[in-house]
Amino acid sequence: MRLPLTLAILTVTSTLAGTTGMTNELAPLAWFVGTWQCAGQFSNGRPIHSRETFSTEMDGHWLRMQHADTSPDRYAADEWWGYDHATRQFVMIVFDNTGGVRHYVSSGWTGTALSMQNAATSGYIDRFVLRRSGDAQYRVSYSHLDGSGAWQTGDELTCRRDTEPPA
Repeated sequence: MRLPLTLAILTVTSTLAGTTGMTNELAPLAWFVGTWQCAGQFSNGRPIHSRETFSTEMDGHWLRMQHADTSPDRYAADEWWGYDHATRQFVMIVFDNTGGVRHYVSSGWTGTALSMQNAATSGYIDRFVLRRSGDAQYRVSYSHLDGSGAWQTGDELTCRRDTEPPA
């Protein structure tokens, strides 16, 4: 009896991973795959716009996100999201156009929110909180810890799934 049940579980697991093109561990992030148009503002009220593109990479072990601000802002980042089996956490490595590299971790979704916090134990501590809203929208808030230990918002963007084919 144990063998048929084991085979059934393996079949369902393989089917789910196959439909998203991702490993089972990374599958909870499959929702992001695609292109998103984002608009929001910095903490000082100045507007910001960007485009974010998520793709499955490296045989489904990584989710790559490419972020590009639109002019006049010039921030760009290449992010790699994965799953660390040793710590049982999601990881995000960010490489940006200022030469920066940062490492974030997350325990996963809590309801509709995914929080990715900088893994540094001292210095500049920051995080991204992504809140899913329906099938085609999420809000991302970027904040950092100030000297008193309170989170200070840097910027917030609402991202909507791009239904137009790339130009």
